[in-house]
Amino acid sequence: IDVHAHWYPPQWLELIEKESGENGARIERNARGNMVIVIPGLSVTFQPQYTDIPSRLKSMDQAGVAMHAISLTQPMVYWAKPAFGLKLSQAFNDACSELHVKYPERFTALAMLPMQAPDLAVDEVARAAKLPGIRGVYMSTHVLGKNLDEKMFWPVYEKCEALGLPIFLHPTNTLGGDRMGRYYLRNFLGNPYETGIAAASLMFSGVMDAFPKLDVVLPHAGGPFP
Repeated sequence: IDVHAHWYPPQWLELIEKESGENGARIERNARGNMVIVIPGLSVTFQPQYTDIPSRLKSMDQAGVAMHAISLTQPMVYWAKPAFGLKLSQAFNDACSELHVKYPERFTALAMLPMQAPDLAVDEVARAAKLPGIRGVYMSTHVLGKNLDEKMFWPVYEKCEALGLPIFLHPTNTLGGDRMGRYYLRNFLGNPYETGIAAASLMFSGVMDAFPKLDVVLPHAGGPFP
């Protein structure tokens, strides 16, 4: 079971292409015809291997992977206005549940939440937890530059703990800015360091003491945290 598996559902991409321009983003097409979203500080290309389910199933079989716990990845939804961030989250979560129903032995999912508006995030995790196939929550290592220890996020942790949903962390907009542009440093160094900052913030702030039954999963081998 691979719990670190990203997917952009067609419904989510259609929503991005249709409404992201009203929410501070710009949609382009690269030379290969792939859709590219440009938001402040980040440009993301939606590559076919992250959208096509038949090719994913084929590659899973070739690698001997029985199941993917699918999640969104960059740019996630925090860049959007709160209402659109919620709409994007709902579209992703609903699409993941539909995929699970179609392939119950191959796919489960980690729910996306509009963490830029924690009150909306609490409502969405309560809704998404009832959907077939949702097994956890997907969250960035920071939210628009705010570390995860901020008190505004604690109600989300409380709700996740109450629902028994683990939180899988993943970086976006890694530290270092343009200095990380060469040599794949955003992934090689930026992602692991972000994971370490998030883990330390959650522990030293008392989040893990306040919510002792909350499970948090660290990707990229935990970065520098171990």
